[in-house]
This record gives sequence, structure tokens and C-alpha cells, in this order.
Amino acid sequence: MTRKKRIEQLEHALALVRDAVIASDSCDQVTYMNVAAEVLTHWRSQDAVGQPISKVLSFVDTDTGGSINEAIDTLKAEKDQAPGFHHAVLLSGADSPLIIEYSVSEIRDAQGTLWGTITIFQSIMRRRSSELALQQSENTLLVNAAALFEEKERAQVTLNSIGDAVVSTDFRGRVIYLNKIAEDMTGWAQSDAAGRPLDEVLSLVDSSTREPVPCPAMRAIIEDQTVSLGTASILIRKDGTELAIEDLASPIHDTVGGVIGAVMVAHDVTAAREQAEKLARLALYDNLTGLPNRALLIDRLSHALENACRNGTSVSVVFLDLDGFKSVNDTHGHAVGDQLLQAVASRLLSCVRRSDTVCRYGGDEFVILLADIAHSSDATLCADKIVALINASFDIGGRQLQLGASIGIASYPDHAREAGLLIKYADIAMYQAKFSGRNRHQVFADRMISA
Repeated sequence: MTRKKRIEQLEHALALVRDAVIASDSCDQVTYMNVAAEVLTHWRSQDAVGQPISKVLSFVDTDTGGSINEAIDTLKAEKDQAPGFHHAVLLSGADSPLIIEYSVSEIRDAQGTLWGTITIFQSIMRRRSSELALQQSENTLLVNAAALFEEKERAQVTLNSIGDAVVSTDFRGRVIYLNKIAEDMTGWAQSDAAGRPLDEVLSLVDSSTREPVPCPAMRAIIEDQTVSLGTASILIRKDGTELAIEDLASPIHDTVGGVIGAVMVAHDVTAAREQAEKLARLALYDNLTGLPNRALLIDRLSHALENACRNGTSVSVVFLDLDGFKSVNDTHGHAVGDQLLQAVASRLLSCVRRSDTVCRYGGDEFVILLADIAHSSDATLCADKIVALINASFDIGGRQLQLGASIGIASYPDHAREAGLLIKYADIAMYQAKFSGRNRHQVFADRMISA
């Protein structure tokens, strides 16, 4: 008898048996199904061949809650396992779920190479109906399975409709599920992410240090409590792009309260964080020059005074007003005037330390905070340097423009111990410098208050 004839006889025999039979290859794709399998699954053989077996045969194991894929994976992992029959609820294709009995066996060649698997199953609804003692419990199981399936579908739609990313993990921190937003946010598809460590799919770094940040899911599992992610965390997507996110992880419990995994909810806050940084910058920095404004100056001056009091050092406030700026602004226009102010800001930054602060106080007035200096006389040296820098001509759009600088200086602890008074006294000293001929510096003295 030829091999072809033997195969035809085998297929004819399988077509007559009452048990449903589905064969799949090593990639878990259907290669054959008999008539009984067509009846139970509502799939035609010609349509099913080549499809993933999980698509053709969809069931929930009543003991493990697993699918056909999990049954096959278990069989492959435990090669010496003897075939056995298990119970499941068949969901795919039927008008209503059916209770089935199934068994999965391997097909290997003489050398032991895996060719595929054979799944044999049959409906046991009729047999169950005759088992009066078990009928009610099985009916309850069937109803619960249907309700579970319906609830799962409803949850799936809900999770894909919300605006937050949702990721669930098993007890080992390996990804089980991502909703659509999580796929978009991470760049990982559910099929690729499943089974991978969460830290691989949700790669996080600190926005300041760029050091890796562990996902909070494992902490939630270990500590059995809700854990939030630090506000300065950045998500590195699969393609290398970055998102600022906020995250919350909570443990998942079984029916007896044991932790079996974690669920994480993440929200993209990139736009919100950028807006907050922009608003903070507008609140604390001058829009034209990019220098700190009055509010930030007062804050830094207050901290500098606290440090100076502890360390026994000095702090000086240098108040500068540009001589001749109004004439330039009126003659050449505000656009040139703005460029000139930006050039002045650049020169002022070049003549102070990184620990000092250059502030645009308003109009053509600037204040320089010299923090933690050894002696207040150091401020006069800085003032002389500033006058020389401002006196050098400015090239603005091909125009050679000249300015001067009138500067007032007030220091802690010589003249005042409060931030507001130091700025006030430096301002008074600056006007004294103007009255004395401009383009010079003047150190505050008590006599200036009564003058």
C-alpha cells in the first residue's frame, strides 16, 4: 500500500470518529482538522489550515484558566509528561460555551525532532447532564466562564478606551498585558512584550542623572502596597525617543489575598511638564535677556545671606544703570535697544563667577549678586571691571554704540543684613554715582540716606 493511500485511509477514519482532532505544526499552526472538530469549532477545515491553533480552538481550562497555547507550551516544556485529559470551556465559534474534555500530545520523528502536536477533544455536556450530583456545579462553572469571558471583553474595551497606559505583570515582574495606550507609549506591541521583564519594556531613567530607575511594579509586589514613580522620570521608548511620565503600581491579589502580580498605570506628562517649566521660567527669568528676574534675585540673595551668616563671609549687591541707553533706544529704535541689552547681559555674565547672579532688574537696570566673597572690597574690583566692559563699544548690526555704567554697591554685613535693604542701599549708591558724574561706582554710606 502506498504512503498516499495510507494517508487517505487515515483521514477517512479520522473523519468518522466522534472525537474532534486538530493537528498543528511546530509553530502551532493548524495542519489538519476532522469533521468533528469542524462541528465543535464552527471552522471549516480549508479555512482553519494555516491559522494559529489559538484562533481556531479558543478555550479556558477549568483548572488552570489557561488557553490551548499554554497547554501546548506546558507539554513542550515537560517532554516526559504522559498525555492526560483535561476539562475546559470551549468559547470559539459555538452559539454558547461548551464544556469539553481535551488532551494534547506531541508528534516527533525517529530522531526526536518535534513535528507538531495533536489535540483531541469532545463535548461532555451530554455526559454531564446525566451526572445529577455535579450538574449544578458545572452549570455554575459554565455561567461563570461565560461571565468571565464577557467581563474580560468589557475590560479589554474599557482599558483600550482610557487615556492612560495600563501594564500588568506576573509575580516575577514579567509582562502579561499592555493596553493600546501602553503599546503606543512604550513602542512595544503586546505580542512582543508578553513574557519580557517589565524593566525591558518600560525602560526608565532619572531626568537629571540619566541613571536607570527601576519600575515600581516589583516594589509593589514585594511590599504588597501601592508604589508611585518619582516625578523626574523619563521613559525611553523602544525607538529611543523619550517621554516624561507619572506612574503608579499596585499589587494584584488572588482570592485568598496572596500577591500574584502587579498592575501599573502610567500617564504621559511631557506636555504638562514642558508647560510647567515654561511657566516657571517666565515667572523667574527675564524674557528678553534670559537673566534671572527680581523674584529669583530676592530668593538667591536670601539664601546667600543665610550662608554668609553661617560661614562668616560677605555678600555684595551691585546695582547698575546704563548711561546713555535711552538716547540709543530713541535714536535707533527698540529693536536695536533690545539687542544692546542682550549684549550687555552677555558681558556682565562674562565678568562674574558661576556662583554669582546677574539679574535684569528692569528697563536698563541690572543687579549683580556677589555671593560668598571674602571681603566687601572685592565688590569694588568687580565694579571697576564692569565699568571697563560697558565702556567698550558695542557692535549691534554694524553700528558702533557707546554706553556707560553708573554703579552702586551695598554689602553684608557692613551696610545691611536684609535682602530688601541691601538692594535699596545699592540703588541709592547708584544714584549717588550718577550725581557724581556718571560712569563710575559708588559704595553706600549712611550719609546718602539723609542727603
